[in-house]
Amino acid sequence: MNARAPLVTRTGEVVSLMQREPRFDMAGYAGLDLDRFVRRSLCSWERPGWRSLLLQKFEHVEAAGEMVMPPSADAHLWLITGGAGQLHIDTGEGWRTTPITPGEIGMATPGVPTRLRYETTAPMHSIHVHLPLDVHLPAAVVERVVAELGGPALPAGDPAPDSGELIGAVLKSLAAATAAGADELYADAAARFLVVHLAIREGRRGSADPTRREDVRVRKAIAYMRDRLSEPVRLAELAEEVRLSPYHFLRVFKRATGETPVRYLTRLRIAQATRLLENGMTVSQVARRCGFSSSGHLSSAFLRETGVRPSAVPAK
Repeated sequence: MNARAPLVTRTGEVVSLMQREPRFDMAGYAGLDLDRFVRRSLCSWERPGWRSLLLQKFEHVEAAGEMVMPPSADAHLWLITGGAGQLHIDTGEGWRTTPITPGEIGMATPGVPTRLRYETTAPMHSIHVHLPLDVHLPAAVVERVVAELGGPALPAGDPAPDSGELIGAVLKSLAAATAAGADELYADAAARFLVVHLAIREGRRGSADPTRREDVRVRKAIAYMRDRLSEPVRLAELAEEVRLSPYHFLRVFKRATGETPVRYLTRLRIAQATRLLENGMTVSQVARRCGFSSSGHLSSAFLRETGVRPSAVPAK
């Protein structure tokens, strides 16, 4: 065993650390028993201690059943590096089956759970990379690149046929750099490159004024939310409404508002709930009108947002 990069068989400590990293949207991993599904052999947060991105190498447990990776606003890419068999995966657009083939690239749909099952004739190995939503890039840089070089929107779970080899090479290089203990600068540069590359692949040609185009898209998404406060609203719906991929839409929206779409929608619902409570509606009536599954769901969200229970709001 390499003393500089020891084999790690338990993932619980990394899951705990993921939840404490404010740049990463990892709250959904709380309580998830990853050790049922994978054995981890490399983690960039343990050594060399990178925080610009998270890289992990896994060997997947045979016949582990269905694994559900929680929804996250972060970009989550993976590369299959070994194995054979069949992989069944749902990134929000329904189940699809692909051969387990070294070099195969995948990408989660931000804000949507990823479900997978597999049958292997040789153990599957993979590299996973998480990129936080706030990777620092000047807005003008991303928008200029997207406007000038952008291609068609990227289907969920597929980083475009002609970019897989490049992304795969980057992920392999990151794994090698992790094992070698490379400086944080290496990870930061790679994270920025991947963000720009994804923006290029997901961008669309359009107005010569990217800032104005961005404002229009954000306003349109917010209007869509306001019209559907009583309904479930998925990230994929919002992205489709403004003709962006979920990943690029998240970046555009957060850059414009300072919040993720989910957080923004919750605030809209709580504001509407407050108005309805002040008008004398009951908590259960307000929950139905504002898109909450139950009175308890509304009460918990209301308390987190305002510091008080909805029952404490006086009618006017």
